[in-house]
Amino acid sequence: MNSAQLQCRRCRGFAGHAQLRRGGLRSLVRVHAAPEQPRGAAAPGPSHSLDHHAAPAAPLPLESEPAPLRISRRIAAARAVESRRHRQQASNGSSSSSSDSSEAPLFVDPYAELLAGGRAPAGASPAQVAADVISTAYTDELLLRAVGLSAVNGISEGDYRQVVLLGDALDTRPYRLPWPPGTALFLVAPAQAHAAAEAALASQAAADIAAAVAAETTVPASPTSSSSSSAASSSSSSAASSSSSSSTSASSGAAAPGSDSAEAASTAAAVSPAGGRAKATAKAGGRAAKRPAGPRPPPGCLVRRVSVDLRPAPGGGGAPDLLGPLTAAGFRGDRLSVWGLQGIAGLGLDQQDVAALLAEAANAAAYHSLLLGELPGELGASQAANAIAEAGLLGAPLALGTDDVRYGRWQREWGPPEDPEQPQRWVFASQQVRLSIAQMDTYTDHGAAAAELDEDFFDNFS
Repeated sequence: MNSAQLQCRRCRGFAGHAQLRRGGLRSLVRVHAAPEQPRGAAAPGPSHSLDHHAAPAAPLPLESEPAPLRISRRIAAARAVESRRHRQQASNGSSSSSSDSSEAPLFVDPYAELLAGGRAPAGASPAQVAADVISTAYTDELLLRAVGLSAVNGISEGDYRQVVLLGDALDTRPYRLPWPPGTALFLVAPAQAHAAAEAALASQAAADIAAAVAAETTVPASPTSSSSSSAASSSSSSAASSSSSSSTSASSGAAAPGSDSAEAASTAAAVSPAGGRAKATAKAGGRAAKRPAGPRPPPGCLVRRVSVDLRPAPGGGGAPDLLGPLTAAGFRGDRLSVWGLQGIAGLGLDQQDVAALLAEAANAAAYHSLLLGELPGELGASQAANAIAEAGLLGAPLALGTDDVRYGRWQREWGPPEDPEQPQRWVFASQQVRLSIAQMDTYTDHGAAAAELDEDFFDNFS
């Protein structure tokens, strides 16, 4: 990797980075976010208005949902809380340059309220909501920085075009982040959580949101520019005027909560290329006409859902198999990948369970792949560091609430605890420094072939 690309942007000499600098993972150890400089102004992707959200379908009662789905809904609710900052700014007519920077959203997720089931984070304190928001923003930025890098070494070279999102089936990163073309995204979570996510994202409510988002990204938001463009078209003045007024109401979020979302969707379809294609497909009577056109990843990207129960097997059976289901979905263990972990903390994993899960992920990750996000468990400082090291990864944990991981959302009275060995939530960044199972299989196969030919192959392998 290019050392200039990986230089830490703030501390440049912090002692906690020393080990990782030697491993070539400088800026990806952590992305500093001080309170005075939140990420709202530079948040990736278009800014979507949340005012046109359709009312989500009533979810199952919390007590009847499995634990992984409850955790995913809690994280989605926290994303919705953060995304409302954008709506509040839009309603106040304030810009990021003139408003208080602490009020700028770290990210905007137009599908969060739908996936959360229209409810607040159940039983979550303000500190827990802030922790979910910080973990989301931290993972977002590190993932995007990772896919913008290229690995240069003697074993695994190239770009990071495989992204594994581990733990949260309601994760909307495949749809809201600007992934480069050619990126394959694998969502790994339990089957029940996947079913809930697919049902929500295939609903008419999700289609309405997707249409409104498409309208915002393709239609000018200024009513003045819309009216002037319609006036310039003398051949069809009435049609242009109608299109201009419709696009203006869609882009400015005129469809407030509780309004007819189907009307907003039809307006977006009339003015956006994506909506036009969906309308043409519906007229043609294709399969797309039978289901709403929900969220889609960026052009040239692929999303695959992989069903795996990430909880440890009963009776001490160890961590679940990740490589098998991922390989069946098209994942290549001999190619570079970046792994984002979130939504596993809260499943009751102890240090051994966390280390086993990280080791299972490391077995599937090629040499110099990256694993980052939130550690799947509440651990002490030494337990968190040991879990990363036991998995064969070069990395370090960072406690939520420290100055380095605050993002302008964490209040000092929330912690972290004075004793670092007390159980707490951690984010981390790490790098694979050994061969994956797929790469070791390649080595073994080539060695066996060389032995059959009675050639001295091993000295030439690097």
